[in-house]
Amino acid sequence: MPIAMPPPDEGTAPSVSREKSRIMAPPRSAVPVPGAGRAFGRDFFRRLRQEPAGCFLLFFCFFGLALASFGVAGTFGPYRDSLRQSGDPRFFYAAMAFGGVFFLVALRMLQVMLTGVGNAMRRQGARGPKQRPWEWDYPWRPRGMRPDYTADTGGTLLGRVAFFALVGLFNVAWTAPSWLLKGIVALFDLLGLLILYDSLVQVVNWLRFRQPEVAWTTFPARLGGELAATVRFPRALRPAGAAKATLRCVRDEWTERRTQDGEQRELEPHACYVETREIALPGGGERLRSLRLRSLDIRFEVPADLPGTDLGKEEAVYWQLLVQVPLTGPDFETVFLAPVYRGA
Repeated sequence: MPIAMPPPDEGTAPSVSREKSRIMAPPRSAVPVPGAGRAFGRDFFRRLRQEPAGCFLLFFCFFGLALASFGVAGTFGPYRDSLRQSGDPRFFYAAMAFGGVFFLVALRMLQVMLTGVGNAMRRQGARGPKQRPWEWDYPWRPRGMRPDYTADTGGTLLGRVAFFALVGLFNVAWTAPSWLLKGIVALFDLLGLLILYDSLVQVVNWLRFRQPEVAWTTFPARLGGELAATVRFPRALRPAGAAKATLRCVRDEWTERRTQDGEQRELEPHACYVETREIALPGGGERLRSLRLRSLDIRFEVPADLPGTDLGKEEAVYWQLLVQVPLTGPDFETVFLAPVYRGA
């Protein structure tokens, strides 16, 4: 059954924050645009020509693959005995491990770089009416959009596999006598467990609920106006409490950090406005447990003094809608890119 959010002036007061905060997500320039092609697709060499540093990463990929292949040849196959005559078998195990990790990390870095190049090429080629940027700056689908970041599913998987391989390689340090080194490895292992838990939750949620969609009732939404949407769930949810909807405005900003090699600049997303509203579900107790939630109607009043969506530059500005539904077991969470623009 569809559940409607109460009007802004009724029900539980929303929680609003204008404090700048870092969000754990990649910058917009590193997120593939749906339908724009893959980093290793048919325009691979065109993107590679745009970024010479990609050639070095490609070389590192081949180097890691060659080293791993040498380790495999010294461990399995017809050349194993002849290669082991002049080398310790443990050397080939190490070659497989180091080569595999080297290949995966370099491949992920190359993928991120080529994705950024592809997005830059798309920004340069996208043109349209200046007063109507929503017609050309992003492939908006008002009748039904998938969650944000899903176009990078393959890249996320590759990144996590590379990270787990790197953590596994670090665990060789458990044989070292230094307790400091062991403590550092333990911290990496804990981080790996957190990422593994998050990965399992995402897989379980996908199997349980599949992929939701959002239909924008107001398209585009205007600063100082209303943002209305309906979130549809492919499989009915059984909520354990009130759902929450969050609207946030995000800026991608350059951040400088001091490293051993000097200052390093990274593009990071920061939320400059966050408003969270609770969606009261009908009934309670036995009635709530019998509720089958198939959609949520959501409405927000967008402040007029904030920036509108601007995807035409590297330091992008964009809005997102987050939906959370408490469930028995892992909660349901999803995020959508929201079409909030300046008025004409």
